[in-house]
Amino acid sequence: MILPQDIAPDKSMYVMGSRILYILNNEPHKIVDPKIIYEKYIRLHYETQITYNYFLYALDWLYILNAIEMTDTLKIKKCY
Repeated sequence: MILPQDIAPDKSMYVMGSRILYILNNEPHKIVDPKIIYEKYIRLHYETQITYNYFLYALDWLYILNAIEMTDTLKIKKCY
């Protein structure tokens, strides 16, 4: 899943994570609801067709890497 060999590269955690970070970098607010990030991701990368659960795996991946953190209100905040 991190570096998949049997699925499209667009669904790898590396690619999805970089796309999510791109969205967060261009977000005017410092703290964002994950559903808003998902909607923007789908709009920008409509050809990938990922589910919300799969999107949450990418957020988990970024959390493990300490690239993002969750606030008390369950919103996403980038750590850099």
